[in-house]
Amino acid sequence: MVGLDDLQGLFQPRRFCDSVLSPPGKIVGGSTAARGEWPWQVSLWLRRKEHKCGAVLIADRWLLSAAHCFDIMWVAFLGTPFLSGIDGKMEKIFRIYKHPFYNVYSLDYDVALLELSTPVKFSNTIKPICLPDNSHIFHEGARCFITGWGSTKEGGLMSKHLQKAAVNMIGDQACKKFYPVQISSRMVCAGFPQGTVDSCSGDAGGPLACKEPSGKWFLAGITSWGYGCARPYFPGVYTKVTAVQGWIAIGFSHPPTPPAPFA
Repeated sequence: MVGLDDLQGLFQPRRFCDSVLSPPGKIVGGSTAARGEWPWQVSLWLRRKEHKCGAVLIADRWLLSAAHCFDIMWVAFLGTPFLSGIDGKMEKIFRIYKHPFYNVYSLDYDVALLELSTPVKFSNTIKPICLPDNSHIFHEGARCFITGWGSTKEGGLMSKHLQKAAVNMIGDQACKKFYPVQISSRMVCAGFPQGTVDSCSGDAGGPLACKEPSGKWFLAGITSWGYGCARPYFPGVYTKVTAVQGWIAIGFSHPPTPPAPFA
């Protein structure tokens, strides 16, 4: 058996992840992102027809997203801020591994590991984000960023251009006060008590990214769910990456026996 400590060096793409300067930040209440500003952001398309969810590049052949997103015949567009996929790189999704404890009703363990058909070459517009250790702490009140092509208002249309927005990390106790029943230890809240800024429909699977003093960006959460979009006292809820880090490590280095790959 391979221990988690032995897997750290295998699955962590820190030798690849880089610091990227990003000015403050549709997402709801966000602003337009520049090309290459969020090089780990991925757009997932169903049957090559339309954007459905976001994902995060964590290594040259691996993405993370939300488990609730998936159907069959997915492709990924990397390196483009445009929802049309123009000026980006398309890669087929080879296999999808949902967390074995994923609960479709509560959205607990809402995380999936995606294997690309071929490794991608990193560039100024395609880079992986850093993954945190399970002991990594994202402090309450820390200013982090969400990105995606989701609706710019509740019930609205998706954005044609990648959006970004700054949100604050919300502590576990405060998060449970906003959602007394639904929050598990695999979830984290981010946003503002007054609302105004939030992820929305179409942003699921995308990153909640935090910049550390080292200058590197780390993945704190994966966009999962919320009550409406940008409503007061209902912040966005994200899968807590540190809580599922062990599963990511094992799946990344020793994938389970998968279903047949997609055509």
